[in-house]
This record gives sequence, C-alpha cells and structure tokens, in this order.
Amino acid sequence: MKRIIVSTALASCLGLGSVTALAESHGKSTMQLAEEKQCMACHTTSDELPRSPSFQSIAQKYTKDDADKLVQVVMKGGEAHWGSAKMPEMDARAEVSEKEARKLVNWILDMRSEKM
Repeated sequence: MKRIIVSTALASCLGLGSVTALAESHGKSTMQLAEEKQCMACHTTSDELPRSPSFQSIAQKYTKDDADKLVQVVMKGGEAHWGSAKMPEMDARAEVSEKEARKLVNWILDMRSEKM
C-alpha cells in the first residue's frame, strides 16, 4: 500500500497522476491485460492515433450505458462504431473472453471521469 501511495504521489508531481491513479485503482493487471490482448498495438491511453481512437476518446464518446455494446466490440471486432475505423475481427488478434472484455471496457469507461 505504501508503494502505491508513494508511486502515485511521485507520478502526480510529474504530471502523470491521472494515468497512474487510474492504473492503480484497477490494478496494474488491467493495463497488463490490455497489452497481453494486443489492445495497445492500436490504442493508447490518451494520444489519438491516425486510425485508432485513444481509450480517453472512447471514454468521452461512450458511457456506462454503452458497456454491453463495447464488450461485444472488444470480443468480436467490427465497424460502424467509430467512423471509418474498423476493429479487427477476433481471428486477426488475441482472443478476449467476455470477463476480460468487461474488465477492459470498465477500465476504459472509468477514464471518462479522469481528465488525462
């Protein structure tokens, strides 16, 4: 616990408080899950990429009411949810279970309250 408080305080001093606090509140395992499931190959937490929205942008566009829809997008891929951007189908990326997808979606949507 002391390590979490110290690392969060240090990150705040460096201007990284929102990202670190968010990662800590969900456990580092959520960020690790996003990396393991190859989410970070196309998305970032706060910087928009040419073809992929940032998690922060997704959080600003959608609300908790959209969670079930987003879980399906994470699990199955598809298009028509972010302009012309298309999320690769499951056979083109790491398989994500419903439980994992829900954890990732909740983590992303919690960024809505965090102004990164």
